[in-house]
Amino acid sequence: MRRLSIRWRLTVWNTLAVAVLLVVCGLLVYAMLRQAMYKQVDRLLESQFEELREDRQMAADYETRIPHWVQEFKEHVNVFAVVYDSRGQVFARTHELAKESVPSNPNSEPAEPRLATQQLAIIGPQRTLTARLSASRQEFTVVLMAPLSDVEANLARVRTVLVTALPVSLALAGAIGYWLSRKALAPIERLRAQTDKITAERLDQRLPIENPDDELGRLTQTINQMIARLERSFVEIRRFTADASHELRTPLAVLRTEVEVAMGKSLDENAQRNLLASVLEECQRLTSLTDQLLTLSRDDAGMTQYASERIDLSSLVAAVVETMTLLAEAKQQTLAFRGSENARITGDPGRLRRVFYNLLDNAIKFTPQEGRIEVNVVSRDNSMNVTVRDTGIGIPREHLPRVFDRFYRVDKARSRDEGGTGLGLSIVQTIVIAHGGTVEISSEPDHGTTCIVTLSQTDN
Repeated sequence: MRRLSIRWRLTVWNTLAVAVLLVVCGLLVYAMLRQAMYKQVDRLLESQFEELREDRQMAADYETRIPHWVQEFKEHVNVFAVVYDSRGQVFARTHELAKESVPSNPNSEPAEPRLATQQLAIIGPQRTLTARLSASRQEFTVVLMAPLSDVEANLARVRTVLVTALPVSLALAGAIGYWLSRKALAPIERLRAQTDKITAERLDQRLPIENPDDELGRLTQTINQMIARLERSFVEIRRFTADASHELRTPLAVLRTEVEVAMGKSLDENAQRNLLASVLEECQRLTSLTDQLLTLSRDDAGMTQYASERIDLSSLVAAVVETMTLLAEAKQQTLAFRGSENARITGDPGRLRRVFYNLLDNAIKFTPQEGRIEVNVVSRDNSMNVTVRDTGIGIPREHLPRVFDRFYRVDKARSRDEGGTGLGLSIVQTIVIAHGGTVEISSEPDHGTTCIVTLSQTDN
């Protein structure tokens, strides 16, 4: 089933809200009006009974005064009256009151005047006041009756007005609500139309902000920020695609050239061996690049599952240092390590080894012969800091903000000669962030580079 548009939903909700409000207000007004009309009748009955009770001649001549008052009530205020004696017999009643309309004798005489509504034969609904009257040691029960026909007629007219006004008011409220919702949503429709014009080729455009302080202005700002992020992402994707294509094209071109050379002329055994070694080297380069790209793409897609194990960070880093010592010795470099006790963290040991392999591999590659590389594991403020410091060629200050970008190289020719792909530090940053840590690099040209990896420490 197709859902209504926001415009129609707002109209329906507003109309329903107005309907509820009108019904509640109508019922409240009707109830208050009805109560006021009944109170007016009650005050009339009470005032008439007070006049009867305060008659000073009642004690001396009640047999005459009571019938007199009964007729006075009818003639002046249109109130019927019936008076019962102590035996329950009718002592006096209004002459115009039919016998069938006389209410039954109350079973007990009320101590205080009692008001009620009764439906009587012939004369219809009546508001009654029943009270006790004492005169010359005689006890009487007085029942005064005021007709409710006028009250009910007025209330009926009010009900008719309310019932008639309700649908008219709802129709008017619906029309006004639709117009207001259309007017309120018009800026959103313009915003939608303007957003439709922004495509992948036009991400440099931004939506105009009419009022930055209202809800629509803040929404527009959010959309502009999203477009800016998309623009940066598209730039990164284009650059990543171009760099990846370039990195893949170089070894493939070398492989193709070497295969063409091998097919074009006959080679002796030594030349064949050298050619196959070169082909193998390019294959290894392609394999390494493919593995790194797969690692980054899986991390970006959130498909990488990280293990959660208790790790002695000093032991893990020491094992990596021991493995990389042979590479350092081949360049006559000094590789020193200093660990820390109780260096316990929680993480994926395989991924963390890769972090420190990449950092040490970079340090060895870009540190000249007889240089020095230091690796320290230090505990600070419930965290573990692993510092890799070398005396290598360093990194110019303007390149430091981009060293973690994918395929970024400070010296492209030197990096390619060293076998780098420009993805090592990107992988380092991805793994460290996944462990809730941080990685920082500081460097000065010809004075070396320092890389600090900070990981949260686990309570022992």
